[in-house]
Amino acid sequence: MFCEKCGNKLPDGAKFCGGCGAKTEPVQPTYTAAEEPAPARPVAPPPSYTPPAQTAYASQQPPAYSIKPASDPLRVGQYIGMLLLMCIPLLNIILLFVWSFGGSVNLNKKNFARASLILGAIGLILSIVFGAALSSILGELLGGMGGYY
Repeated sequence: MFCEKCGNKLPDGAKFCGGCGAKTEPVQPTYTAAEEPAPARPVAPPPSYTPPAQTAYASQQPPAYSIKPASDPLRVGQYIGMLLLMCIPLLNIILLFVWSFGGSVNLNKKNFARASLILGAIGLILSIVFGAALSSILGELLGGMGGYY
């Protein structure tokens, strides 16, 4: 048995609570007939679909400034100037490396320089291979003459 005021446990037959002093009412046992079995689960109504509320978004304004492309295309005069600079020995190699790996170089000029370096490397490798083959062939031909060359 428990006190209704403070919740302390009371001994059976106590008329007052030992914790708060409140008067307790004797508990009378009540006997009831067998209860009806409760349903296993309450039946819930089927969920109904409610469409989501549409929210209106404010239209975004385009930027006030125009975005300039990352690099402007090279003009014909610039291409001619680059090709003339490529005709000067040693300067062409230095300029190709500066244009290829420089930070603030026009993208078109950078791509032109990279392509020129790649083609130059391929040409160098092919000339070494063909030069070695030609040297070997000529060595065999002239060596077979017995030293009369």
